[in-house]
Amino acid sequence: MRLHSWNLFGCALAWLMLLGAGERAIAAQVEIGPELNRLSATHGFSVTGIEVLEDERGRSDEIDLYRRLRVLLERFDHILVHGANGEVARVIIMGRTNTTPPPKVQIDAESSPDSASGQIELETIREGAQHSVRVTLEGVGGRRVDRALLIDTGADAVVLPASMIAPLGLDQASLSEREVQTANGRVQAQMGILEAVWLDGERLPKVAVAFLDVDKLGTSGLLGMSVLGRYQMTIDDKRNRLTLTPNRGGSAAPGTEAPGTETEDIIR
Repeated sequence: MRLHSWNLFGCALAWLMLLGAGERAIAAQVEIGPELNRLSATHGFSVTGIEVLEDERGRSDEIDLYRRLRVLLERFDHILVHGANGEVARVIIMGRTNTTPPPKVQIDAESSPDSASGQIELETIREGAQHSVRVTLEGVGGRRVDRALLIDTGADAVVLPASMIAPLGLDQASLSEREVQTANGRVQAQMGILEAVWLDGERLPKVAVAFLDVDKLGTSGLLGMSVLGRYQMTIDDKRNRLTLTPNRGGSAAPGTEAPGTETEDIIR
């Protein structure tokens, strides 16, 4: 009889635990901006672009920091930058995700077997210890400009000279002004979105870009994390090759989404 009573008690307890788990499975709705600020203060990472989150609400789960940020920002295009020890060092918010976003990599019908797997291999142009690659920038109305860009994981976005705004068909009024940090100090940049960047026949849509005065930039341009953050990146110094492997499932494993170390603003 005691055993029977204990079984009943055990069943009741199990049901209560299941109900409690079910309640916890429903993520709380929070204001994204204040929640992100709270997490930033607790875990010591910085945030760029938080102004686009004003009055926005999202889900907050009591899970590890990486997945919590992914859930919180699931409706926004963003990049998580990891530090040398794998910790989240910076969160970059680029804007609201389209309701039906295009794939991050669109493969041409005549792509080679290597590109069919989504992997991209590019020949690099060696400049001392640094590497550049040739890309095609797509602007408004299908305008395209070929450009050699320096690979820079310390740049949040693709960075171009302001003289390229007109060739890409962008309207100055559509760009936003932001003060950014460069190797030469803080300068004004014009921020916008490129229709796409092409890497050896593969199209990456909606890429964040910053335009600087050419004398402040000091190079033909930078290929930053708004492109590189979508891939795991390998540079072969001996063969002068850049290999990019897509982050599967639209997100990367912690520590691989954004190769490199913590950055500040647009250019390190």
